[in-house]
Amino acid sequence: MDANERVEALGPAERIINAITQFTDHAVHNRPGIVVPDARHRLGVRWEQATWVKEGGQKVVYKTHKVGRRSTRTRVGIGVPGTIEVRDGTRTIGTFRRPGLFPEVVVHLYQQIADVWKMDNEFAARWASWAFENDDNRDLKVILAAFLLVQNRFGEFVQDGDSTFRDDDYRAVGEAMCLVRLQKKGATFNPKMILRVGLVLEVPGVIEINRKLGFGQSARRAIRGRYETLVRKWLRHSELNPKVLEQLVKGGFASSVTALAAKVRYKPVSDKFFGTLRWKQVQAVDGRRQIAIGKAVKKAESWEGLTEAQICTRIVKGKMSYKRVVGMLPADVGLTPAIMSATIEVGGLSDSDLIILTPTLEELGLLKDKDIEARWKGAMERAENQRAANIARNVKREDVKEALEEAADKATAKAVEEVTRDLRIYVVVDKSGSMEGAIEKAKEYLAKFVGAFPLDKLHVSVFNTMGREVEIKAATKAAVTQAFRGHTAGGGTSYAAGIGCLVSRYKPAENEDAIFIFVGDEGDNNIHQLVQVIRASGVIPVSFGLLHVQGNSMWGWGGTIVKQAAVQLGIPCFDIEEGIFADPYAVPRTIRNLIASTPVTRVATPAAPVRRVSLIKQILDTPLLQKPVWA
Repeated sequence: MDANERVEALGPAERIINAITQFTDHAVHNRPGIVVPDARHRLGVRWEQATWVKEGGQKVVYKTHKVGRRSTRTRVGIGVPGTIEVRDGTRTIGTFRRPGLFPEVVVHLYQQIADVWKMDNEFAARWASWAFENDDNRDLKVILAAFLLVQNRFGEFVQDGDSTFRDDDYRAVGEAMCLVRLQKKGATFNPKMILRVGLVLEVPGVIEINRKLGFGQSARRAIRGRYETLVRKWLRHSELNPKVLEQLVKGGFASSVTALAAKVRYKPVSDKFFGTLRWKQVQAVDGRRQIAIGKAVKKAESWEGLTEAQICTRIVKGKMSYKRVVGMLPADVGLTPAIMSATIEVGGLSDSDLIILTPTLEELGLLKDKDIEARWKGAMERAENQRAANIARNVKREDVKEALEEAADKATAKAVEEVTRDLRIYVVVDKSGSMEGAIEKAKEYLAKFVGAFPLDKLHVSVFNTMGREVEIKAATKAAVTQAFRGHTAGGGTSYAAGIGCLVSRYKPAENEDAIFIFVGDEGDNNIHQLVQVIRASGVIPVSFGLLHVQGNSMWGWGGTIVKQAAVQLGIPCFDIEEGIFADPYAVPRTIRNLIASTPVTRVATPAAPVRRVSLIKQILDTPLLQKPVWA
């Protein structure tokens, strides 16, 4: 089977991967929360931040919300003693969850990976190899690594008549994901991620999937495959390279390294391992331990009793990171302008840190310092995600807010620059009467991703019974807001009109593919007219994108005109979930993957080479990840 035939055969796998790359729920929540039923969600449940307080002998559960700097609490029910159930009277509201894995998301993603595996083992391994370096979704990478470490292609000997050969070893790819160290930020697995791989394998739903796939027999005990082996390799390598272990401790990973060592009962080469981690050893009940028993370990460095000037001197001398500085600051000194300035001076804050800490820099008055302001502006220019847009809500100065929003727009554009080559994008926004109350939300969402596309290749319209082009003059949130001024909900609904006013004026060049992105509630049933307008225009899109915004149409949640039109045109229709806009990392990733997973329909010629490669082709062309030589 050649590459093109294999791409065709992997259509179902491509749909699964596309769905996963747009999936926005986190597999890990580092705060307590409550999980409640939600029929609109693909999991059937959703997670919300929550806490509980002891009141009158009962555990009262509150949802917590943060708007700007203010936090509010809403009482939802009472925790049932001895369970995780939360009830309001006799009605069960949901289940209270401690910080950690969100099992429903973990099982959902693991099952999707299992489905791809069943279609093509090698493709699943190549997908993991591609994701390791190219996908910034850490949750997905952790779950891919967990799956590959336990699947049943592990290089076993196969007897074929008189000859014997080794099968492919895809567990080695899972090992490599955890062991390979890359310079690219966010690619290398840190100790928390490696620890999380093991926790994923302990989730009951994952154990059941592994049992059904024949990776093990137990229905209750975790199937670990090569996990413990790789952890011991990783720990030994870290121990034998003292600088590596010291950097992990300085980076705040001592507790994670300790947890990994305890999990696999790691026996170090010498007691220096425990000393570096400040892990005091106590003899086990059975007396099996032999290293560093009862030996005192060096106390963690403390700045208690030091003055502000002395602390600044130590920061400069040690070139300390911000994370380490705040962990050592005495409560009576706190974070002062001088201490923050010293940390910035020695490079203790990354670009991401500077963006995240903008409200703190503003509060400390440091954005008035020319050198710090220049460093901060440089971070804005190099922004890699849309976190800046969220931070903008918490600052007071208008110029600071505008800089943050501009950084978010540039981050989105940078993330999708490569995959938007040779594409023409048509965006149509429903402003009919059914969109009353929802039109503002539609404009807000549109503003967050329109900046990703080159303006000369982007065409936007609004429509009710008539379509009208909206000219966006700059790839910024402010420009989008300005372009939509005066547009309010009203009138009937004609998706054909929204498309017609654009495709009649703007045609893709000979070397371009077209994508239509619809924003609305699909409250229109004239599918024939929409398909007819598209076909008559000569602009045949390679895919639809749909951002479904709930309106108040006669169809309830809405209709299905976009999806049905896609079926009639024989093209894919990809949902763009509203949830991506709540996650500063998800917007660029989702748009990039939406476009990358769109099929490339043109045939390359010397005059018009195909520069955009579909996601599935990128994965197929990715070599299997190899373990480092030392492993």
